[in-house]
Amino acid sequence: MLDRKEVLIRIEQLMEEKGISNYKLKENTDVSTTISQWRKNPTREKNRIPSLRSIEKICEFFDISLSYFFAFGYNEQRSVRAKELIGDIESLSDEQIKILEYTVKQFKKVPSERH
Repeated sequence: MLDRKEVLIRIEQLMEEKGISNYKLKENTDVSTTISQWRKNPTREKNRIPSLRSIEKICEFFDISLSYFFAFGYNEQRSVRAKELIGDIESLSDEQIKILEYTVKQFKKVPSERH
């Protein structure tokens, strides 16, 4: 069963990650009113859980998969992103893979910040 509180926290994380305001979410999804109601009156709405369709709409708006949405920890999120990236890479042409390999090698030469 979906936990409404976890779903709301995840939506807020995604909004922060993607730089999306409450207003932009409200203007671009038809589930934002429900989200606002969950936030404003958690006691009255405590028995309501988000439908899978509502979560799918949110995922479409954020351009993420359901798997990524339900990946609640940082390591789990990285793992999901890596698996999805592998799937994307498998659909590339040989030339595109060569370009990607070159790009990855360039990134490896530059020190990066790790979370």
